[in-house]
Amino acid sequence: MSTMNSKVGKMKRYSNEYLIEEIQRLAKQLGHTPRTTDFSHYSLAFKRFGSWKAFIEAAGLPEYSARKTIYSRYELAKAAQEQALTLRRAPNSNEFKYKHIVYELFSSWDEFIKFTGLKPNEKIVKDKKVYTSEELVAEVKTVLAELGRMPKCSEVSHAIYTAIRKQYGGWKSFLYKEGFSEKAPTANSNQHK
Repeated sequence: MSTMNSKVGKMKRYSNEYLIEEIQRLAKQLGHTPRTTDFSHYSLAFKRFGSWKAFIEAAGLPEYSARKTIYSRYELAKAAQEQALTLRRAPNSNEFKYKHIVYELFSSWDEFIKFTGLKPNEKIVKDKKVYTSEELVAEVKTVLAELGRMPKCSEVSHAIYTAIRKQYGGWKSFLYKEGFSEKAPTANSNQHK
């Protein structure tokens, strides 16, 4: 059979209904409208329906959208504030995924940060809980059990590490005073290690 005949046979083998069912199944699996690169029968769908857009419309799917677009200054500010809670500080422009939109709506990054109500270089305390010594020990034991070894200070949550520094003066002092280490810290050994 020639290449031309095998192509014609393949085209007849897949009905329009089959193509539509396949794209709908794939959309459900992906959680969004598939792109042309996601669909193995793209060429056939294009030939049958005249365009990818016409095919997608025939399947009753919305056009593919690569990202949720944030347009308003207030939505951008909210996104930056949410990111600041995670970072515990205002994000810089390289960390903010909508920076290209920020520069369309604001004259500078500093203007945007002022608009959000955040302050550059100011730490945000999300967890103001005061931990008891027992809670700190329990948290470190939990991490120790997960890792199978003594954790480094960077391997416990920021809130726990901050509380340890405030209450014990440093990580190594905590480890010694709570019996995790037999080695007493020296004057300079309580650094971040």
